Amino acid sequence: MNPPGPEGSNGNGFNRVPGLRFSASPVPLEMTTPYLVLARKYRPQRFADLTGHEHVVRTLTNALRTGRVAHAFLFTGPRGCGKTTSARILARALNCIQGPTPEPCGVCGPCVDIAAGTDVDVQEIDAASNNGVDDVRALREAAKYLPARDRYKIYIVDEVHMLSGAAFNALLKTLEEPPGHIKFLLATTDPQKLPATILSRVQRHNFQLVPLGKIVTRLREIAQAEGVRVDDASLSLVARQAAGSMRDALSLLDQLFAAHAGAEEITESEAVETLGALDRGVVAATVAAVLRRDPAAALQGVVRAYEAGADFKRLAEELAAHARNLVLASLPGVKQDLPDHELRALAEEARERDPAQLARVFELLQQAQDDVATAETPRHALEVALLRAVHLAPSGALPELVQRVEQLSSRVGGAAPRGSAEPPRAPAFGARARAENGAALRATSRAVPEEGSRDAGAAAEPAPAPAAAASAPLDERWRALVESVRAARKMTAAAALERGIPLRIEDGTVEVGFRNANDALALEDRDTRTAVEAAFARALGGKVSLRIQEAPEAAPTSLHDEKEQASAERRGQRLKAGREHPAVRSAVELLGGEIEDVRDLGEE
Repeated sequence: MNPPGPEGSNGNGFNRVPGLRFSASPVPLEMTTPYLVLARKYRPQRFADLTGHEHVVRTLTNALRTGRVAHAFLFTGPRGCGKTTSARILARALNCIQGPTPEPCGVCGPCVDIAAGTDVDVQEIDAASNNGVDDVRALREAAKYLPARDRYKIYIVDEVHMLSGAAFNALLKTLEEPPGHIKFLLATTDPQKLPATILSRVQRHNFQLVPLGKIVTRLREIAQAEGVRVDDASLSLVARQAAGSMRDALSLLDQLFAAHAGAEEITESEAVETLGALDRGVVAATVAAVLRRDPAAALQGVVRAYEAGADFKRLAEELAAHARNLVLASLPGVKQDLPDHELRALAEEARERDPAQLARVFELLQQAQDDVATAETPRHALEVALLRAVHLAPSGALPELVQRVEQLSSRVGGAAPRGSAEPPRAPAFGARARAENGAALRATSRAVPEEGSRDAGAAAEPAPAPAAAASAPLDERWRALVESVRAARKMTAAAALERGIPLRIEDGTVEVGFRNANDALALEDRDTRTAVEAAFARALGGKVSLRIQEAPEAAPTSLHDEKEQASAERRGQRLKAGREHPAVRSAVELLGGEIEDVRDLGEE
């Protein structure tokens, strides 16, 4: 007989708690069958079931068919793309009673146990929690023994990059020369962390993100198998949220099914609300408003996204992505990884838009992503970008713009006053003019300088070298000597001499001063100096010695300085003439902006 218990107890070991009732004969709780999530329920069991990894499937099936199966494999790629699943399928293919075969039967003992994760000869190891050298030593010791039942003893090591450096070193020998009954299947999301000694011992297969269209197709098949009606827009939203991960897509689809259990059909609006995603209708409407130059509707799209709690950085990315899809839809022969219903809608909208405008809007929205990401007020940055896209995007093709510029130019030219005292200036040499038919021509005329004025660009076009007579001025004789060096094809030496200042040319000596000693470095070479003195001798008619020294403070400007000054003056004249040209002014008024520079193609 049991002794009496403490106060409030009936002696059977159960203490009564005030306020709670206990039945004399407790009824055991009924065990319910645990729910199997979609990601596990529809996990591929054959190579043919893998989605989006045809290149990996082809290599593995060919290796199994021809018997060229490596002893160690490395599966790399982002999360949820099928690395561990492929390792399990390969393990089944190797240990199937009918194998090794590309098509495991799925009913034999090894196939069933491997699928259930209970096969004693196929061990899955999580390297994140078993990353020490002692764990690898235990693996090496176990690898010495033959498999208990299957053909191979297979080790599937997930997240192998988490192993420590000592663990990698301990695994090297076994990984390079394992026993014949051992196969290693390694999987990682970060192959850059693996030592080169490991990478050189395995056969690497790179898994990629699953294309959006294939994810949508797979989700539609699963929805039909589950007996749930989901519209295409909702499936596309789930696939886009998954960002290439099939496991993420199935988890989101599971959430969608649970949130709308019993509904006749799950619509896009319900999916947006459940998943907290960005409404694609808002994105498409905002871009459409930009393309039809409706600033109010474009900014209203930002308001709608804000009221829905959208992140502005994500909104900027989606706007740029939609503009990109429109640009690609306008290009014939360019394929996009999108569902069919989205491709049809994009193609229909792109046909109604000008390709030049689509490209410009895409460029501006792409730049807006960086502005929104770094702005203190992302909403303002996005609104500015949308307004810029509305007002600055081209409204027509280039031929239409050229025609409008020519029409404005003809109107301005017809209204110009007659009998103007100042004759029209001809474009500088190398400048581009436009003929009546719109073709680009090259003007070769020069503005005639006034009498008595010295041409500032005379230094750029050397005249025939005068005789280097002693009676000629010093600067003219120096210019002739530099030209003689250039005629001897000593361009580097001539460029260095242009930076020098002539001090004395007499009695077989040429003294040159340099303000910066580095400018004379090219003349210190013996062969170069000899060639320069030979060129001077031919110009002066006698033996010449070149002397280099520091230029005095009051020395005149060098030839190089004169050229730079003349070039700056010509640049200013071209810029002024370009800004005053009627056609250029009309183009600026039409397209917006300002003229920053006018280049002379002849000088370049």
